[in-house]
Amino acid sequence: MKMFRIASILSLGIMFIVFVIVSNYSNNKELQATEPTSERKILRILAPYENVVDSKMLKDLASQYSQMDNTPLVVIESISKNDFKKEICMNLDQDNLADLIICDNSIMPALINLDVLRDLSSYINETTKVAHYSLRQWNNTRSDGKYYGIPFTSDPYVLIYNKDLFDKDNISVPENWDELKVTARKVQKAGISGIGIGARQPEEVTAFFIQMLYTTGGSIREINGEGAMKVLELLQYLKKNKLLPAKCINWNQLDVTNKFIDGEIAMMINNLSTLSVIKAKNIDFLVGVEPVPIEKKENYMFHGKNIGISITADYDASIKFLDYITEKSTVKKIADITETIPVQVDVAYDSRHDGYVLDKEFIQKQIIHGIAKSSLNSWFDISAAISEGIYQLMSEPNPSLSNIADTMQDKVRIAIIEN
Repeated sequence: MKMFRIASILSLGIMFIVFVIVSNYSNNKELQATEPTSERKILRILAPYENVVDSKMLKDLASQYSQMDNTPLVVIESISKNDFKKEICMNLDQDNLADLIICDNSIMPALINLDVLRDLSSYINETTKVAHYSLRQWNNTRSDGKYYGIPFTSDPYVLIYNKDLFDKDNISVPENWDELKVTARKVQKAGISGIGIGARQPEEVTAFFIQMLYTTGGSIREINGEGAMKVLELLQYLKKNKLLPAKCINWNQLDVTNKFIDGEIAMMINNLSTLSVIKAKNIDFLVGVEPVPIEKKENYMFHGKNIGISITADYDASIKFLDYITEKSTVKKIADITETIPVQVDVAYDSRHDGYVLDKEFIQKQIIHGIAKSSLNSWFDISAAISEGIYQLMSEPNPSLSNIADTMQDKVRIAIIEN
């Protein structure tokens, strides 16, 4: 009996030792398996995306790239457009810039001026990327003949409208500003505003203002000129007649889109990518898309985003990611998901049979005749000046349009001269 107890004790001891050895071996294997992950490079991308669909698209691209062999882990850092400049400046001071930065194309000259972006001229010239884009698309990526970024999306402003409302009363889609005023009155009903815009964020309302300004034949360097005054007069007319809600000064583009989805707005002037948000909501009415109504002449502007590499980036890793997102298959995927126009001219536009079919002539004119917004390195100050003027117009009962225009002009002129 005593011998049996001794044998049992010895058996238990051996089992314990084996357990310890196996456990240690297992732990060591797990440690070995996790070590490469902990040592894996991380590639950070800063992007001002508030649209859920666009954010998901970017995160999916990052995930797919991260799963490829010998690639870093790509991390997307999304940020509000309102906080974009503040974030950039703070990260620059702390030497903590993301590797790649995605921004509205009008903002890139300001980032170049802040010494945030790295010169990509050698890469762009060696890879002959210029030929795949419209020459005008490069306007906001260059400074002193050097390239600091690559066009990432082409996302023009369009008129998006509730087709069911228009068809029900046999209302035509407006093609000019006079028709816009009449149409807004016709489609406006109890609880439904004629038209909506996003006027809260400076860059958004300034982009809208410039879109309208260029159809008048005006220029951003003549904010108190005839063309700009016509834009202000149009906004004042829409506001006074309650066709454009005064509370739109508290709406960004996504807010306006949601108001449209909820049936509170009959039509809106917004980016083409707005359609991706509408599509995801499975709304119960038909949606139409047409070019923005014009005043004097047709205007096709390159709204969209550019992407660049920061001065503190892992350059080689960042370049490989640029190779990936500029592949034709990736460019097509981005356009399909976001409902935008392919940023490369040799990638065909695909309506994907979702009902949001844009006229082929519009697509061609956008690609061939599109002009880039003014390449100004003082864009943050310019957009602040213009947005302040629009806010004053929309919020005050009887504002003086000439005073607003003169104040905007002075601030814009100073911003241009000082930079």
